[in-house]
Amino acid sequence: MNEIDLRRFDLNLLVVFDVLMTERSVTRAAERLGRTQSAVSHALSRLREQFGDPLLLKGGVRMQPTALAL
Repeated sequence: MNEIDLRRFDLNLLVVFDVLMTERSVTRAAERLGRTQSAVSHALSRLREQFGDPLLLKGGVRMQPTALAL
């Protein structure tokens, strides 16, 4: 895992992560957050980069969390 510099970490990404973990869908998370699907997808990309892990992977109907995400 990459070392996280909390001074540069966007804490708003944690809100997106929380909703993604609940919904397990970028589309449903975007609807719940009042954002576009593209914006949530971009936020997930930033989270993945920051943590050095895919966090959520496509798996059937719902996205499946990785061990790190759990």
